[in-house]
Amino acid sequence: MSSPAAQIALGMTLALVAAIVGFLIYVIRKYTPIIGRIFEEKPMFLPLRVNPLEEGEEARFLTRDGFELVGTYLEARTARRSGVLVYCHEYLSNRWSALPYLDQFRDQGFDLFSFDFRNHGQSSVDPAYHPAQWVTDRELTDLDAALAYVRSRPDADPAGVGLFGVSRGGGTALCVASEDPRVWGLMTDGAFPTRGTMLPYILRWADLYVGTGSFWKCVPLPFFDFLGWIALIRTQKKLGCRYVNVERAARRISPRPWLAIHGAKDNYISVDIARKLFDRAGDPKEFWVVEGAKHNRCREKDPVAYFERLSSFVRRFAPRSSQPSEVESLATTALLPVSLHELPAQTDLGLTVPG
Repeated sequence: MSSPAAQIALGMTLALVAAIVGFLIYVIRKYTPIIGRIFEEKPMFLPLRVNPLEEGEEARFLTRDGFELVGTYLEARTARRSGVLVYCHEYLSNRWSALPYLDQFRDQGFDLFSFDFRNHGQSSVDPAYHPAQWVTDRELTDLDAALAYVRSRPDADPAGVGLFGVSRGGGTALCVASEDPRVWGLMTDGAFPTRGTMLPYILRWADLYVGTGSFWKCVPLPFFDFLGWIALIRTQKKLGCRYVNVERAARRISPRPWLAIHGAKDNYISVDIARKLFDRAGDPKEFWVVEGAKHNRCREKDPVAYFERLSSFVRRFAPRSSQPSEVESLATTALLPVSLHELPAQTDLGLTVPG
């Protein structure tokens, strides 16, 4: 028989465990639906809109789940080709937004292919899918189909393709490139992770929506990450999609080179969040923070410097095609100096707080 003191200690321990379990259940039931709404809320921003070109070859191709996507293939403006670049547009934009970013590469011997993701531009609408700013399996399926089309062309480049993506398109490009050795390089602007982006908001809003004051300072970070995971699972079932682990893709991108560009004044995704995603990748990689630039607005700060940064990356890493380019400078010009701007993390991430 245990002593009365031991029985009291056991009772107190069980009561404490029950209180902790009860609190966890309370938090999960009260807070995870709110976190889930964050995944469903769509940001208030105006995507880049560009007038279509009359030139170019229109392409229509099917995804493996049966949706027709529309793209445009633009050939290089040189006599011979140096390579192929594929563009992935941001959420709410379309394929023509590729032109300000990449059209100049056509003067350096590169073909350009850009396409509309499903539920965007002229591509088919998936009635069961309601796209938002997060990367899901639907975007990966669409990009896989776009790359399959490019590789099916009679003029397909045996050296592969380079990918460029903006925001959600950047995350999509990162995920596909990490699994596809036929991608020789990756350039992103404003790319961001899923769970890595949500965690700062979960921490920030815990006291607001659940209460308990300073108690949250004692809760380990894995618990908040667990809450985000539960909310993500629930939202996936509700929306009928699967959110992609962008952080895992970053770990797998090497040895493919990655140029990551981010705005210093990005109010949606802080530099700190983008840096943590970038740090998961192995070499070769470059991280360029553009001073004064907001989300998806890095190019607008200095278009000349922006293209020079992209061009230096391509000159360094693009393989020579079986059709050698007349632009010999691509092979001989030295890489422009790269200076990484170390910036403090932003605290105001700028997303709408669910009401």
